[in-house]
Order: sequence, then structure tokens, then C-alpha cells
Amino acid sequence: MNPCERWPRLSLGVFPTPLHRVRRLRDDASLLLKRDDLTGFGLAGNKARPLEFLMADAIAHDCDIVVTGGAPTSNFAGACAHASAVAGLDCEVLVADGPASTVPIRLARACGALVRATGGDRALIEDAIAKRVIDLELEGRHPYPVPRGGATPAGALGFASAAFEVRAQLEDQGVDPTRATIVLPVGSGASLAGFIAGSAAMDLAWRVVGVSVSRPAPQMESNVLARAAACSALIGSRPATSDAFAIVDRTGDMLAEERAGDMGAVRMMRASEGILLDPHYGVPTFEVSWTLPATAEEPVVLWQTGGIPAAVENLDAGDEHERRVLAPSGSM
Repeated sequence: MNPCERWPRLSLGVFPTPLHRVRRLRDDASLLLKRDDLTGFGLAGNKARPLEFLMADAIAHDCDIVVTGGAPTSNFAGACAHASAVAGLDCEVLVADGPASTVPIRLARACGALVRATGGDRALIEDAIAKRVIDLELEGRHPYPVPRGGATPAGALGFASAAFEVRAQLEDQGVDPTRATIVLPVGSGASLAGFIAGSAAMDLAWRVVGVSVSRPAPQMESNVLARAAACSALIGSRPATSDAFAIVDRTGDMLAEERAGDMGAVRMMRASEGILLDPHYGVPTFEVSWTLPATAEEPVVLWQTGGIPAAVENLDAGDEHERRVLAPSGSM
């Protein structure tokens, strides 16, 4: 039994999302894609999973407004505003310095959210959310704080449940889950924490690899373990141990806007599988997945989380990169 099913959940996405083998890019059928870009809720992608539990938790606590935040490019911030509107809750999105015309921010405004600029770095967003929650309480409101990426025990339930989902799909395809390698991008660490909490609840020792794009691996390992333990306590299962996962550090790579110019992985997936990769999460996670040993019996499962807004906004990056590279010397 999936213990996450005991918790209230506001239906947003369409689950389970597909799990299919990549056959044109890898004809040995050793790479599978978990298609969370197809959750079916707006542009949320995998963010629909934690938001189902977060919105239900906000309603259960009689909250009337959600307060979240992030960088202007944060897909989670836009998805949270969208989910709040569907849940019948007001929403405020606190945005760090950067352009205010990105797709996630436009979506947040379209969903009726109040977007506030913090005038500071995204690392200070959590403090800004906490301060705004106090201000709203003084105004007589009942705010529900949602940190970046939905990194709370309730939010982690989304990927704890996803672990049960993908295990069943692998078994349906005749794959022993203990012989599969699951590869997830890691930003806030909430998705990976929930996933290993769900794995521990099943007592399933499969190979789980996180690809950290925001914070150094040692820092993320401790954060993920702490968040996974909190999620495990919530569902009443034993906590995961440090050997339940590994983290590949990609924080030292080129910046997302520079990576967008390196379009090899982007073009491979777009031309072969019809899938759009975002430069921040999708590209490094795909690149790590591509290098891992795998066979049809011991496949790599790449979690395609979505990131459609960033993927679309960077569609022309490769062409611009090539124009700069191929331009004659001295040309403008």
C-alpha cells in the first residue's frame, strides 16, 4: 500500500505519467523516459506532484492565501500561482532580481497572483516569504508559506508517491526495479528527498542518482537526507540512509544561458524524440543519464521533469551561438 494515499490531495495532474523506452536515440532500449512533462496541468510539469499535496494541506489548515517565491525563471513559482487559483486561494509570488517578463511570472499574473519584487538575491527568498507571512497575519489573513520548490514534508509527498508509481510501471514492463537506475535533477532537493523517502517506505534498494545544478553535492546530500527523514516521519516509515542515493555535482558547469548555446543534447532529444530540454535542469540531467552504463534489463530511467517555459525561451539560443561562432572575423 502507498502510505501517501492517506494524505489529502487536490487533483491537478493526470497520473501516472507515461514511462517509455527511447528507441530512436538508443536502439538497445536501455534508456527510459519518465514523462512528467506530460502531467497535464498548465506548464507545471513535475511541479504538479508536490502542489497537489501542498494545496490540499493549505485548505486543510483553513488558509486563504499562499505565499511563495523564487527567481523570475522559477517554473515552480508560476505553477504554484496556477494551483492556488484552482484551489480557490489567493497567492503572492515574491520574485528575486531579474526580468519580470518571463513565462512563469506572466502565468502567475494571469492566474491572479500578486507579484512582488524583493530587490534581492534568490537566496534571500525564504526570509522574504517568512516576513511576508507575518505581515499578512497582522492584516488578519491566514497565509500558507511555500518555500522555493515546495521543499516541505508535505510537498515531498508528491515524489514519495511517484516512487510507488514508477516501480509499478517498471514491473508492468517486465523490468526488475532493483536493476534500474533512476536519474532526477536536483534543485531544492525536495523531489529527490521525497523519492528516496518513498523508496525507503517500499524497502526498495534501487539505484537513485540526483544531478545537482544549484548547490554543491555535499550540501545537497545533507539537505536531501534531512528532508527525506521529515517526509518519512510524515508517512510513518523508516528513514532513508545515505547509501540510498548518489549525487552528481554539475554546479561547476557553465551557466544556463551559456549551456543553451551548447545545443548537442537539446537537438538530439528534440530531433529524435520530440522532447524539449530546458538548459538548467534538463540538459545536465540528460548528459549524466547518457554516460551511465545501461542495458535493456538494467535500464536508466531519466525523469523528464518539464521545464517547458525555459526550453521555449531558449529555442533560438543555439542559432545565436552558431551565428557568433561562424561570423567572419571583424564582423558585428
